[in-house]
Amino acid sequence: MELIEKAAYLQGLLEGLELDESTKEGKVFHAMSDLLADMAATIKALEQDITQAEDHLEALRGDVEELQADVYEDDEEDDSEAPCYEVDCPNCGETVYVTEEDLDAGEAFCANCGCTFEVALDDAEEDDDQAQEELEAEDASYEVTCPLCGAVTVLSEDELLSGKARCAGCGKPLEIDLPAEE
Repeated sequence: MELIEKAAYLQGLLEGLELDESTKEGKVFHAMSDLLADMAATIKALEQDITQAEDHLEALRGDVEELQADVYEDDEEDDSEAPCYEVDCPNCGETVYVTEEDLDAGEAFCANCGCTFEVALDDAEEDDDQAQEELEAEDASYEVTCPLCGAVTVLSEDELLSGKARCAGCGKPLEIDLPAEE
């Protein structure tokens, strides 16, 4: 039996006793019966509200999970794609990140002002970027501190890997522990 039904049953029992409502005891019993009926109705309404809230919450959880999946999948894809280029929006001046796809399409979108504008990578810029990457790959250098004299020696990758590196300060051979390749 639910609370409302139990409260109604008690009210019926009370009416069956035919207590006089003009007496102190009759007033107390009838007031208690009315209070129980009101409490049972309130509890029933709260249970229904909680059930509805739980249903809404469950639906929202599903929506949030879908959004997270969409957002994080996009982030993972963006990380594996080609690099982005920074361009200033001609309308508002805000920095816009342009992908290779945007360059191929020839236009970019500014999320700040909603402006769509033309973009293109100059061949000279493309060559400069490529040359810079090649220089960085070729000119990899490492600073090594001599354990004897404390002098810092700058070594190229080839010198470092040859095992014949010497300290620029004292001329002693440098022993370098390289991490094992996995």
